[in-house]
Amino acid sequence: MSEIHFLNIDLDIESKEDISPIVEFWGDAVMVFRLEEAEGVWLGSFETSEDAQNDIVNKYHQLITSLPPNLRAIWDRCIKRIFDFGFEAGSSPRVFQSALSQSSISKLAEIGGAITVTIYASAD
Repeated sequence: MSEIHFLNIDLDIESKEDISPIVEFWGDAVMVFRLEEAEGVWLGSFETSEDAQNDIVNKYHQLITSLPPNLRAIWDRCIKRIFDFGFEAGSSPRVFQSALSQSSISKLAEIGGAITVTIYASAD
């Protein structure tokens, strides 16, 4: 019997301008799953190595607020800045709750982030 659990928070961004300078600035602080241009739109998908939700949000906040002004301007002009909270479904517990701190919610709002929640089917 599998348990419902938190997986990670992916950062998915879309931009009409090249986002690779942001990714280069971040260096090894993020894992890059996608970085490409398709039909005039730059697409990026990233993760951090932190495990807990609030720690991940804090890391993303630090990465974005540390961008120099020219790169922060690219970030601010992105079409989408989605923080995708991933969970794996399971058969227990019967009720599962996952809370995000008020501080983390404020940090995501400060950097212009939107929240998406994705539930993945259990591998069972």
